[in-house]
Amino acid sequence: MLKKGKGKINEIIYNNTAYYNGKYRHFPPISGLNGMLDEIISSNSTTHYIRITPFYKNEQLDMQIEFEEFMFYIECRDWFDEKIQEIHIVDCIAPVDTQRTLNDLRLGAILYPLCKNNDVDSYQKALKKYKESLREILPKMMEFAKSEMEVREDDLAFGYFCFEIHSE
Repeated sequence: MLKKGKGKINEIIYNNTAYYNGKYRHFPPISGLNGMLDEIISSNSTTHYIRITPFYKNEQLDMQIEFEEFMFYIECRDWFDEKIQEIHIVDCIAPVDTQRTLNDLRLGAILYPLCKNNDVDSYQKALKKYKESLREILPKMMEFAKSEMEVREDDLAFGYFCFEIHSE
């Protein structure tokens, strides 16, 4: 059972991902994610964290693949400096428990930003950068999906990207 967290952003995420009073969870496609990000950006607030994990599902093949290396994780902290942020990004792009690693510091800085508590401006900028980066990330994920799931051209029409979203 999903519970609605406190604050505007947690409410937006709950309203866009839960149904039947939180009994079930909805994983929005790219259009739903973009709309939710726009709603969060225009809320003029922050939350402790948002984690967005993309996955590709293909109904024809009855398979799905999760892309942890392209997960977006924004966290607000009381304090951090450039060194702490750099360590955070490196830790996130090269985890020891996944088959694929990102190894791209530029993209890692977009996917794993830190911001200070209640810094609405940097929070909004980070979400906008992530939204823009999806134009680069989705084709990469599609190539992984086609390769690892052995998706043929005929199967592509039966597949879609969705996003699991958590916040606090």
